[in-house]
Amino acid sequence: MSGERRCPQCGALVADEAEWCGQCFVSLRVAPTPAPTSPVPDLPTEDVPLMDPYWPCGACGGRNPIEADTCATCGTPFARLMRGESEPAAVDPPSALKRSLLFPGLGHRLVGRGADGLARGVLFVIASAMALLTGLANRNAITTVTFVVFTGTAIAAYVGTALEAKRLAAGGGLLVSSRALLWGVVGLVVVSLVLLAVSVVSTVRG
Repeated sequence: MSGERRCPQCGALVADEAEWCGQCFVSLRVAPTPAPTSPVPDLPTEDVPLMDPYWPCGACGGRNPIEADTCATCGTPFARLMRGESEPAAVDPPSALKRSLLFPGLGHRLVGRGADGLARGVLFVIASAMALLTGLANRNAITTVTFVVFTGTAIAAYVGTALEAKRLAAGGGLLVSSRALLWGVVGLVVVSLVLLAVSVVSTVRG
């Protein structure tokens, strides 16, 4: 029948006065016809040149082509910018020396070598503590030798760490690697325990 009204969405029969389809619930209201609008005239456009991609240098702020490996202004590598690493601030060698004289390892920390400074501080503390213990123990040949060894080790760690901190601040390297130094601390502890055990046994027997 030509007079039938059907839903434009699903094709179901709907009443003439229906505002919603009973099958798919689509709205059957007739949308008002929008008023004609005058066409918007085409505005003249200008060709805006696109900016070539670049990366900013974190050291000097210069703009460099994306394919450049180093900054054309200051020579800073692009890889350093990607790593996000910051260089330690320049430290005056006498300042590093004075800081290390306050306590071994502080000078290393000042120049950005905190782990190396910690190893040297531990060595100094252990050597000083063992020198103090053997100095207060009953005096005999073993304790005397132990006292001299640990006192010398403490002094060497104190002076050597200060000189090494000054060397690092001046751009030099470590005098002794931290790994070798840690093995030295372990050996020092073992030797101290053995000597103390021998000293106790000798005292008991005497």
